[in-house]
Amino acid sequence: MIGGGLALALLLYAGVSLTDGAPASGDERGAASGEPVAASLTPVTFTQISETRVAGGAEGGSVLRLSGIAEPAATVALLDRGETVRQVRATPQGVWTATLDVTGPGMAIEAVLYDVPSDIRSDTGFGATSIRGVETVFRIRQPGTPSPALIMVSAPGAPTRLVQSPFGGLPSAGALSIGAIDYDDTGGVIVSGRSAQAGRVRLYVSNAAIGETRVGADGVWTYIASSVMPLGEYEVRAELLSDAAVNPVVSVPFERLPPLPEPGPGAATDDGALSVAFTPYRWQIRRSLVGGGQQSTVVFAPDMSGPEEPGPG
Repeated sequence: MIGGGLALALLLYAGVSLTDGAPASGDERGAASGEPVAASLTPVTFTQISETRVAGGAEGGSVLRLSGIAEPAATVALLDRGETVRQVRATPQGVWTATLDVTGPGMAIEAVLYDVPSDIRSDTGFGATSIRGVETVFRIRQPGTPSPALIMVSAPGAPTRLVQSPFGGLPSAGALSIGAIDYDDTGGVIVSGRSAQAGRVRLYVSNAAIGETRVGADGVWTYIASSVMPLGEYEVRAELLSDAAVNPVVSVPFERLPPLPEPGPGAATDDGALSVAFTPYRWQIRRSLVGGGQQSTVVFAPDMSGPEEPGPG
């Protein structure tokens, strides 16, 4: 059983405010200039993310290759922890690509779309309208270990997309697997995973069924509920309900941690601070959100049968 009270081991970043280091300021919803955002603009999103080793790159020769969708011919500014690190132009088809050097144990990549009028060159200025993307690409590596980095895409109120697990796989049984578990300070939860078989997935918390969800046509399933996850440590279990003779069951040792302490008087409350608790079988990523509140994501190893040992850091 994994012990409670994980130590918050790594302060990766603070100040993930897109008004710092961005070419133009922006509010919490993305209208940076105070002018109405055109409804026809295509917001910027991430579609493909990969980490590749290259000769001469930073952090042991690694780079992140990113691509996505945006307003055709608009400028996309990529920010790491609030600082602009790259500007690229979307193609006339609305596709953009970028390569970033991997730097340090923690990266938090966000994107801002700038709609540049045709009479303004990209190297002389930005258009009046900007839209902040809702997604953040996190790359987190545990210092002092050879394990691969965790790469995930997160957005408030949406299931986390795991691009690369630090454990090399997901907890699974037969056709069923559990991905990340997201939760907030109110006990709201998002559990997601995959299934190679059609059917429904039933979720249990401490042996009590809390609900069911259907496996999508793409093999992805997602369960969203509010106020169902109490504080403390307990088992979360997923069972695939199908026509098979035996239903696959996957369980993970979940722990909902109490909220982080409130900041002191005069301290920023929406600085995007993020911390990670490492164990050999579970990583728990906690971050404050711009505008207030916190969100946590838990990622599990495929094999959790061994004894618990504190992770370094």
